[in-house]
Amino acid sequence: MKSDHRVKFGSRLRRSVLAVGVAVGAIGASGASASTLYFDFNKNAVGGAANASVFLFGAAGQNATITNNAGYDTSVVLNVDGFYNLPIANSWQQSGTGVLQSGFKVVSDTPIAGYFVNRASYTTDMTYLLDSKALGNNYVVASQGGGFGEGSQVAIHATENNTQVTFKPVGGAVVNVTLQAGETYKYAGGSTNLTGSFVSSDKPVAVFGGHECAQVPVGRTACDTLLEQMIPTDKLSKDYLVTASQPAAGAGIGYDLMRVIATADNTSVKVNGAVVATLAAGQVYEFNLNGGTGAKIEASNAVMVAQYLIGQSGSSTNTDPAMSLVPGANTWLAKYRLSAPTGSQDFRVDYASIVIDEDDLDSLMLDGILVNTGAFTAIGGTGYFRGLVDISTKGLFDLIADNPFLVMLGGGADYDSYLTYGGATFAPGISPPPPPPPPPNGVPEPSSLGLLGLALAVFGMRRRRPS
Repeated sequence: MKSDHRVKFGSRLRRSVLAVGVAVGAIGASGASASTLYFDFNKNAVGGAANASVFLFGAAGQNATITNNAGYDTSVVLNVDGFYNLPIANSWQQSGTGVLQSGFKVVSDTPIAGYFVNRASYTTDMTYLLDSKALGNNYVVASQGGGFGEGSQVAIHATENNTQVTFKPVGGAVVNVTLQAGETYKYAGGSTNLTGSFVSSDKPVAVFGGHECAQVPVGRTACDTLLEQMIPTDKLSKDYLVTASQPAAGAGIGYDLMRVIATADNTSVKVNGAVVATLAAGQVYEFNLNGGTGAKIEASNAVMVAQYLIGQSGSSTNTDPAMSLVPGANTWLAKYRLSAPTGSQDFRVDYASIVIDEDDLDSLMLDGILVNTGAFTAIGGTGYFRGLVDISTKGLFDLIADNPFLVMLGGGADYDSYLTYGGATFAPGISPPPPPPPPPNGVPEPSSLGLLGLALAVFGMRRRRPS
């Protein structure tokens, strides 16, 4: 018998109506507005010559222009399969501390999604790129200490002229700088862990955190570059569900490192229902998430949750350090259109780590085929399950379910890896937008009655899991 936390018929029906709304939103998405993405090429030279690229995906034949303030200007047309893998030369790597002109801007007249892949021999990471509409004025940073090369890194990329930026690095003096559109303030923190540093600005900026070659945890032999675009604090959440990566269960690995980073003072943090810390703004609570498990994180104020793959200590585990942020539970999507790296950026292993409601296990589909979720396991008594989906498709793929769920996208090779998330309501990429909110009085409008009938039909036909 299912525990009494499960949804009742009325709320379940309402969720089915919302799921239908997602599909209807996808139909109308073709008229959506233009996309603008930003990325910066953080230094990654410890492993040798970097093989970086921006990986764009959308519609076949779609145009995009990639520029920067230092004279880079290239236009591309997405291939018939909806991708374009654009190499970025090593000369654009950003090192040291100061104002640079080498940050990149991607513009397309129609919705486009992208990753920036910073790859070198045995040292890689990848970040999902936020559309300009998702950018903000306030950020907290995730990074790492120790390691090699120039160490911890933060890049702050201005999108408008005369942007006043204040950067408060952990262990360093406050930096105030004025940036013009396209300029980047790059900060190299050395062995200092910049996790918990703050960025504020009077106009929207794109912020990236990382490390040239980090050990995770500090002192573990293997190192790897870290890179992730930060989520603005107004897009963060109080409630998260997280799941261990595929390599966390490997021999000699055993866990992922999780960090909960406070954005406000007096933030109480619970993990799996137990209070574990009360944090001041910028303070961090970290814990190990064992392979094959998940956890529920709750906080009294908005927090940022970062997930780290740890360094490989043996052969054939296809991993090494990588870093990703985790979207809050209220920002998940019900349909994801994503791509695994391909071409020169292909990895031996690609996978999606999933957190999904128990009631939706039998609705999870990869490219229209039901996923075998028999090996998914419960996250305590939360009513949510976690599991892994092998992504063997080298190109665009769709992951969908009846209701919103979490997707973390990862991959690896020998002493190499990447980890990032698959999108969120605030940055859906080319995934459908979230459904509209219900009417204030709770009564469907006439145009919604057809959807209600369709939802009833879908609800009646759904194959149910045994109780």
